[in-house]
Amino acid sequence: MMKYAKKNYFPKIEIFRKSLLFSILLLYSDSFAQTISETSTSAEIGGYVSSSDQVPFWLRANQWGSVPLASPFGTARLGFRYQSPTSLIDSSARNHRLRYEFRAEAVANTGTESKLVLLEAFGKLRWKQWELMAGRQRQIVGIVDSTLSSGSYSWSGNALPIPMVWFGLAEYLPFDFLKNFISIKGSFAHGWFWDTYIEKSYLHQKTLYGRIGKPEGNVHVQIGIAHHVMWGGEADYLRGTNLAVNGKLTSTFQNYISGIVLAQIPKQQSSGQFTNFDGTNRIGNHVGHIDMAVDWRINKTKFMLYRQHPFEDASGLQFQNLPDGLYGLSLQRNSSPASFFTLKGLVVEFLHTKNQSGDFFTIPGSRFSGADGYFNHGQYKEGWSYKERGLGNPFIPTQIEVGGEVVQNGLFFPTNRTILYHLGMNGLLAKKVKFMIKFSNSRHYPASATPISDPTFQQFSSLLAFDAPISLWRDTRLKAQIAYDKGGVLPDSFGGYLGIKSYFRK
Repeated sequence: MMKYAKKNYFPKIEIFRKSLLFSILLLYSDSFAQTISETSTSAEIGGYVSSSDQVPFWLRANQWGSVPLASPFGTARLGFRYQSPTSLIDSSARNHRLRYEFRAEAVANTGTESKLVLLEAFGKLRWKQWELMAGRQRQIVGIVDSTLSSGSYSWSGNALPIPMVWFGLAEYLPFDFLKNFISIKGSFAHGWFWDTYIEKSYLHQKTLYGRIGKPEGNVHVQIGIAHHVMWGGEADYLRGTNLAVNGKLTSTFQNYISGIVLAQIPKQQSSGQFTNFDGTNRIGNHVGHIDMAVDWRINKTKFMLYRQHPFEDASGLQFQNLPDGLYGLSLQRNSSPASFFTLKGLVVEFLHTKNQSGDFFTIPGSRFSGADGYFNHGQYKEGWSYKERGLGNPFIPTQIEVGGEVVQNGLFFPTNRTILYHLGMNGLLAKKVKFMIKFSNSRHYPASATPISDPTFQQFSSLLAFDAPISLWRDTRLKAQIAYDKGGVLPDSFGGYLGIKSYFRK
């Protein structure tokens, strides 16, 4: 019996030992994968030149306020990013684990306008699709092609990011009981307009989006709304006017909930907290847009048809300002690079902001008011802007950007009636060199406070950009950009940027 026991027992012991060893190695490898974190830094240095004293439009638009208006100048950037350890084996387990991220980027510009800018600095916690962020983060709100678009209507990335606390669903959350056919996402944020012309002013921002179609499906329909409010604050220019009480705009919690979050008109026309300007309108500067989009996938190409409808009051929410809005068609290809030329993306857009619910504030026979005056506001003299840069689509320019021929009507956005035709494309040359092209042709009309019969101005702006690897230096790329402006809105200019950017990953 012992003879046969030894013969059968020890092979089983050996098999068990090897299985146990394999299991330990597998667990160790999974544990090691879970401890892998991504730490990366980037550094860039370059310079801008122009034929005029102003940087051409497409070299500075939608660059988060990091590119000065005056030329020439040199720039240096340093960025850092750290992500929490994640598993490389089980993506579902990674999604259920609490993750965190820290990111910062500083820009130093020297020249006509020397300045150090903290472009980003934030911390982020994420669990499944839920996310909590605090700090200054680059952000685009709305359904557009974030690379090639002329800019999302109300929040395009044209100005320096505003410090905020942001909470919401970073990605669509499907409903299981509806077989994942319906999904939602949304956000709620509070921010601070720090160091501006008006002190102690705040940002309120909320979004809500819905999607029809399964995540893995080929066709989706999206609809949503983005609502932003600049509210509160105090300034000397408000003192002695009917715009504020002793130079201060209301910032009580009660008025925040009713007037800012719920966007209700106060029940009384004036009080010890606000004047009849707020009493007959809404408290704060309300700006937003409604998103509607359809996307579909054919083989390796994704198409998207989208529209953003602007609103600043009830007339915009009731579509009394049609046909105003941003219309776009986007194409994105995921095909293998060709030997010489590969088209990766194409965008065609049309922007119309000329209607504004009519030329006059009072419209006989209508319960709505007109002359919406996009991005301008009576209490906030620099309107929908931050650090003198428009927060929305950059083709509604500020008074510091436009040339002397454009009508100067005292408004910060003097020519906010715009008709724009925009084309953007990007891809690869010789499988390695990235390229981007933008052509934009626009007509600009004076703001609502000026009769529409005043003359209009034409403007053409273009960009040609290349991003190529430098074979001698690992993870280092050469960036070259050329831009051209011609017309009556911006100064005629021809300029460019040349820089080198390196990445370091651990």
